[in-house]
Amino acid sequence: MPSVPAVDPAESDDMSTPGPRLRGHHLICLQFVHGGGHTAEFARNVLRTIDRLTEEEGTVVTGPDDLCEKCLWLVDGACVNETEGEDIVRILDALALQLLGLNPGDAFDYGTTSASMTRLLEQWRDLACAGCPSEDACAPLIELTCRFQPHE
Repeated sequence: MPSVPAVDPAESDDMSTPGPRLRGHHLICLQFVHGGGHTAEFARNVLRTIDRLTEEEGTVVTGPDDLCEKCLWLVDGACVNETEGEDIVRILDALALQLLGLNPGDAFDYGTTSASMTRLLEQWRDLACAGCPSEDACAPLIELTCRFQPHE
């Protein structure tokens, strides 16, 4: 697994980036989790973010992103989820970016990123999904996607 990347605190709080801002693991997990297990406000924010991503390019950020803004686990700019927490989330972010071939600051097209999911989904599931607090919400969709993806 990749090491935790060094983070410039100003970079994660940069609200001036154009379009929706997503951290690494959200680029993958957003394909499968649409707010299940969270508050209604969080779920609405997820849907708003997806809508925005269909209209404009997003930007990869380190640290909290547009989805995190409405998450109850975000406290003082860090994830305090008892299962994962910020250190684990940053490792997942680095893994996702490595698999997707992206870096913090990169612009991305959500449609293109979504299309590339099938080539890395089994690897992501095996490395990142076990023990995730959202695993129950997205596991059936991930399993179906893996089952029906073409194998190279």
